[in-house]
Formats: sequence, structure tokens, C-alpha cells
Amino acid sequence: MAADREPDLLEQLTTDHEVLRVRFSELAGLPLGDPRRRRLAAVAADALVRHLTAEEEHLYPIARHGRPPGDDAVDHGLQAHAALRALVRELREAAADTTAGTAEFDRLVARLVEAATGHFGLEEARLFPTVREHTAPVRLTAMGAQLRATEAAASAMPRPGPGAQAPPDELVAPELPWRERMHRRFRFGDSSED
Repeated sequence: MAADREPDLLEQLTTDHEVLRVRFSELAGLPLGDPRRRRLAAVAADALVRHLTAEEEHLYPIARHGRPPGDDAVDHGLQAHAALRALVRELREAAADTTAGTAEFDRLVARLVEAATGHFGLEEARLFPTVREHTAPVRLTAMGAQLRATEAAASAMPRPGPGAQAPPDELVAPELPWRERMHRRFRFGDSSED
């Protein structure tokens, strides 16, 4: 990218992905239970929702052009957006619930970071090259400006989509304390905890 011109659509989206990755790194660098985690998570979630909205308005409509038959990258990306929005809603509910412990909040943060960063990588690998190949540079530059305007004006509140569900929780369950394992084993006959 030359220093005298604005970034095009794909350059701006790549920059957005990097900014979000940095936010997620800052979040991961704070100790669990630190009150700053909730504030930083809210800032990152707001930026993520605005970014998803802008991608859906500008990237995804042109991403279908030039895709090989049977390629489901666009549909998969849109499904990932719905799942990310559902995770943001869950995260906001957990952050607002003052009676809930930080363990659930921290687990949701980890799930959001994992799902978002994986999604960014797939977009950059599967969608961006095809879009760059099939879209004129002047159009990409104009779309970059439009994307920035959309992000600035977009709501940070995730809108519910049809059938939007958070991605499955594939993180390893936290280990129960020794006392809880013994209580479950002898009181409830649960022999799966060794």
C-alpha cells in the first residue's frame, strides 16, 4: 500500500483483523478476575460487531463472484458471523450479571477470541484472494472508504439472526477442586471423576 492513498477494502479488513487480534492479546495479557478485562472485552466486542456489520455489507456481496462451484466459503463465513454475534450477546449477559463469577465470563472471552481469530484466518485465506482477483483495484479502493464509513456508523449491539447460536464450547472444562470431586464421587455415586 502506498503511503499517499487510503487502504482498499481488503487492506482495511486486514488492518481491522490485526487491531482486533491486538485487542484480544491485551485481553489475554490481563490476569483472570482483573476488572479491566470486562472493560477491554466490551471494547473488543463493540469493535468486532461493527467489523462484522461492515464485512456483511461490503465484503460478502462481492465475495461470491469468482468462487468455484460448490465452494461454501461465503455461507460458512456468514454462519460464523452469526455465531460470533451470539457469543458477544452471551458475553455481554455474563458481564452484566454481577452475581455470576468471573469463570464463566473468562470462558466466554476465550471462546470469542478463539472463534474470531480462526474466522479471520479463514477469511484472509479463502475469501480475500478471490475478491482481489475478481474486483478492479479502483472499486476496492472506493469500497475501503465505504467500509470505514459503515464501521463508524454501525451499531455495536449484535442483532439476533435467524437461528443464530454461539459455536460449541470446545474448551477443556475447568478441573473441579479435590473437595468437589470427592463430594460428587461419594454423595452422588459419580465414578467418572478419578
